[in-house]
Order: sequence, then C-alpha cells, then structure tokens
Amino acid sequence: MKPPSSPGTGGVVDLHRARRAKRLDLYRSKQTDRVRTVRGTLEALTQSGTLFTPEGTRRGMSLLKALQHLQRAGARLEELSGVGVLPAPRRPERVDALYEEVDDLFDRADKLAGRDEASVARLPGR
Repeated sequence: MKPPSSPGTGGVVDLHRARRAKRLDLYRSKQTDRVRTVRGTLEALTQSGTLFTPEGTRRGMSLLKALQHLQRAGARLEELSGVGVLPAPRRPERVDALYEEVDDLFDRADKLAGRDEASVARLPGR
C-alpha cells in the first residue's frame, strides 16, 4: 500500500508540498528571467562601447551589484529546495524568512537594474 502523501492514482496529494514546489518554481523562474535581463543589459553596454564612458561605468557597476543580489537570491532558493549541503528548512517561519529575503534581494536588484535598463538607450555612444 502506498503512503498517503505519495502521488499516484488513488493516493492523497499533499497540497502543502505541491504549493511549496509551485512557489519554488515560480521564484526560480523569476530569478532566471532577472539574471537574463541584467546580463543582456550589461552585454548591450559592452557591445555599444558605452560601458567605457564614466556614466556607462557607473551603470555597469550598478548592474554587477544587481547580479550579486540575484546570485544571493539563487543561493537562498537552493537552500529552500534542499539541493545544497543543508536539508530544506521545515519550519514555516524559516521558509517564510528565506522567501522574504529573496523578495528583498529581488527588489534591490530591480532598483539597481531597472534604473539602468531605462536609461541605456539614452547613453551616448563611445
């Protein structure tokens, strides 16, 4: 007989576990999209030569800081999934605290990258 929390026909689905997995997938997707966007902006700055101007350098540094925040968010998501050395946290308070930290890191990265993405087109070419 199958345990009640195992997926399968006739078994009971653990909705809490399913919600946690869905939330983790959503956050991983957000993190991947943000990293792709920031890297694309950095690439545009580099290819246009704008990165080598004083304003472009400041913007590039801001984007690199945004990438650092996104990497830290990725590490927290790995911790939540239990992929790393430590097992996934079980206490709801710890899980919520990690998601709050990830949200804060996303906000910081968005502020750093959003300001840059909006003004990259206005930067003078080299």
